[in-house]
Amino acid sequence: MGIKILHISDVHGDMQYIKLISSIARNFDAIVVSGDFENPEVLDVLSNYGGPVYAVIGNMDPYGIRSRVQKYLIEGRVVPIGSFYLAGYPITADSIRDLGSRLILVSHYPPHGTSVDRAWNGEHIGSRSVRRLIEDVKPLVVLCGHVHESRGIDKLGNTVIVNPGPLFNGYYANVSVYEDGTVNAELNKL
Repeated sequence: MGIKILHISDVHGDMQYIKLISSIARNFDAIVVSGDFENPEVLDVLSNYGGPVYAVIGNMDPYGIRSRVQKYLIEGRVVPIGSFYLAGYPITADSIRDLGSRLILVSHYPPHGTSVDRAWNGEHIGSRSVRRLIEDVKPLVVLCGHVHESRGIDKLGNTVIVNPGPLFNGYYANVSVYEDGTVNAELNKL
């Protein structure tokens, strides 16, 4: 069977799209927000749509927000989801190394040198440390965001990397992970 994840990123406090996504959110086992939600209400409203909400902090999330959204944050933690595991970056390689083939890593920043980390000028602006972690641990999937203009799906080795694009433009991704390790990711727009 596997799991179905609604992956969103870069909401930037836009509640219009949070309300619109309610029509599809109930079809998923979990909602993953890979940073830059900027408003605690975003996560609270998403949590009313059914499945659990998991998030990591982004570069635009205000300094004081962490304490208000702690129950959703998975940074530095491993959370079971079905027969798989979600881990939030930053996290140490040693704490997740044995989970590689069942691991879904959540990071605000995409790995450096991929098609999902290119800025408007073509420069790769992703994280080198996220890339090293992926090369070391070899997770099944990486869910990221941050680079609005690099919405897409890529691979680093056998790891599928998904940047759904910014939800404030209506973008999101469906990510299905099957028991045999097959990953099906689809980019969508509200």
